[in-house]
Amino acid sequence: MMFATNEIFENPDRRDAAKAFLEATFDGWDRAIRNPDEAIRAVREAQKMLKLDDESNDHWYDSTAFEMEMLNLVNNHVKETFVGDRLGVLSMRRWSAATEWLLAGKQDVDPLLGMDKTGLWQPPKNLMHGNELAREALHDAKLSAMKFEKTYGRKPSLAVITVGELSRYTHSKRRVQLFSNPSNSWFTKTDVGRANNFSVTEINLDASITTDVLLSEIYRIRGSVDGIQVVWPLPESIDSAQVYNAVPLAKDVDGIHYTSWGGKYAPVTPLGAFELIKEYNVNVSGKHVVVVGRSPIVGQPMAKMLQEAGAMMTVAHTGVEFMDILKQADVVVTCAGSPGCIHASWLKDGAEVVNIGTTFCDERDTLVSDVEGDIEAKAFRYSPVKHGRCCLAPRRFN
Repeated sequence: MMFATNEIFENPDRRDAAKAFLEATFDGWDRAIRNPDEAIRAVREAQKMLKLDDESNDHWYDSTAFEMEMLNLVNNHVKETFVGDRLGVLSMRRWSAATEWLLAGKQDVDPLLGMDKTGLWQPPKNLMHGNELAREALHDAKLSAMKFEKTYGRKPSLAVITVGELSRYTHSKRRVQLFSNPSNSWFTKTDVGRANNFSVTEINLDASITTDVLLSEIYRIRGSVDGIQVVWPLPESIDSAQVYNAVPLAKDVDGIHYTSWGGKYAPVTPLGAFELIKEYNVNVSGKHVVVVGRSPIVGQPMAKMLQEAGAMMTVAHTGVEFMDILKQADVVVTCAGSPGCIHASWLKDGAEVVNIGTTFCDERDTLVSDVEGDIEAKAFRYSPVKHGRCCLAPRRFN
C-alpha cells in the first residue's frame, strides 16, 4: 500500500514516478504468481547481495517448503486485488464499508478517508470489469449460507455430478494458480464450499456409464441435498434430456431448466454477465443485441434474459457466417468458447462487448477470448478476459 497525499499527485513528475513504482511492483507480483519458484530464488539472491542471509532471524523458518507456502498464501491475496486489467486495485465500496465500520458512531467522516481519489491506479474507463461484482456476490452468498445454517441447524448442501473428463478442466490447476484461488474457483468446488459455509459433495463418474446408472445416482442423492448440478456437457452416449429432467426444478442450481421449463434459477454465467450489463448501465432495450453461442447453460439463457429486457435479439453460432450480423449489432455478447471466431474488425463502431467465452491458450499461458484483434479500436466499452470471466454470480440460498 502506498501512503501519500492527493496533493502530491498534482505534480506530474511525482505522479509519473508513483505510477511507475506501482507498475513495477505489480509486474513483480505477476511474475511471482506465474513462477513462484523463480520468485523465491530471486529473493534469496537479493538476500545474499544485501548480506541479509547471515542475519539471525528467530521469526523465520529456513525452509523452501515454508517459503513456498507463505508465498502462495500472499499470492492468493494479491490476486484478489485484480480488477479489469491490473493487480493492486482497491475497491472503493469495500474501503468505504470498512471505514464506516471502523469509525462507527463518529460523525462527518468521509467514508473514503485515505483512499486515492485521483484515479492513479484504476482500470481504464472503457473496461467493464466484473471482478468486484463477483467478490461481492460470493460474500453475499456466504452470508446467506450462514443465515441458512443458523435457521436450519445445518449448512446448505450441493451435489456436483461430473461424467468423464471435461476438456475445459485440462488446465484447471494452472488457471487457479494464475487467476484465482481455491476459495473461489470454479475448479475447486469443495474448497469453495468449505470457505463459504456450503457443504459440497463432488461425484465423479466414468464416461462409460449408462443413462440408467446416472439417473440412479441422481435419484439416490436428490432427496438429501438442497441443490444439484449435473455438469454440462454429458457424453454423447447419455440421454441428456432424460438426465436433466430428473433434476427437480427447485434444486436445479445450474439453471438447466431455465429456458425450457421456466426454472427458478438462471445459470450462473449468463446471470453474472447480465449483472455486469446492469452495473454498467448498458442499454439493451430496443437495441440490436447479438449473442454468439447457443449452449443451453450460457448462450440460450443469455438470449432469453436479454430479450426479456427489451433487446432485439439475434443468436449466432460458429456453424454459420455472422460477420455481417455483427456489423449491425449495438451490443455483442460472446460465449462460443472458440478463440478468434470473431474478429474485432467485424464489430460496429461504438459497440459494447461482453466477453464470456474464454479458452486457456498453452502457447500464451493465459486466457483468450472469442474476439481476435484490436477490440479497443472498435468498441465503446468491453469486458476484458485476462484473469477470468467477466463476472461470477454464486447462487444464494434463502
